[in-house]
Amino acid sequence: MLEKLGSSEPVEIVALDLAGHGLSSHRTTEDYALWRYVEDADQVVEQLGWQRHAIIGHSMGGAICTIYAGLYESRVTLCVLLDNFGPLTRSVEDQPQHLLEHIAEKKALTAKRLPFHPTIDSACKARSQGGAYGIQPEYARVLMPRGLRPMERTMEDGTVVQGWTWTTDRLLTIRSAQSMSDDFAKAFMSRICCPVLCALAEGGLLGMIEVTEERVGWMHKARVTVVGAAGNHSVHMEDAPMISEKVCSWILEQDRELARL
Repeated sequence: MLEKLGSSEPVEIVALDLAGHGLSSHRTTEDYALWRYVEDADQVVEQLGWQRHAIIGHSMGGAICTIYAGLYESRVTLCVLLDNFGPLTRSVEDQPQHLLEHIAEKKALTAKRLPFHPTIDSACKARSQGGAYGIQPEYARVLMPRGLRPMERTMEDGTVVQGWTWTTDRLLTIRSAQSMSDDFAKAFMSRICCPVLCALAEGGLLGMIEVTEERVGWMHKARVTVVGAAGNHSVHMEDAPMISEKVCSWILEQDRELARL
């Protein structure tokens, strides 16, 4: 991407392992609400001493970006969303049922053993098949250095077997205790005033394409560009050159727009 952008100035890029992901710590409070991640991002930016910066996020990271950009609108210069266009929402009337389902899922989760994979290959295969949005095994392998940790399992005959389990907090696999309403999401997204690129995968995050037109209407202060991308939810990995081209072309266009002002 840096080569395509052709920047003559040094560019500092920081990629965050969100809490509960990769090699970052798990939350001791078991609270993975989006606004907690926004607070984390703010603390990182403060430590870096950045006054102005761009943000890019995929999936939940994109939702975090929209809340962050709406909260710190004078700080964010550009916002790139990959297969996301803001938080997944639920009506206020549905919140009690949502909480009941969260509690039931959490109880069921605590009764389960940690997943165990005897080899990295078997872990990659499981990751490619697991969840609502699978990923091809070769790309799942890219995630493994930060996504797996060694684990021992004692078999029924007493034999101790070495293997692997996920570094991700299992609580991230269930629904959160509280979901946002449309009004909540709109309150933040309507404050965004920087240029926004939203690249949505054709086979991507469920429900995102359907809400695109409405959410563009929320963002009356921002210049929003929405582009489609052939692929699934992890298209940024499975077709990185295509996504890179879309993002870089858009960034260069924003530079040209600024130069004309």
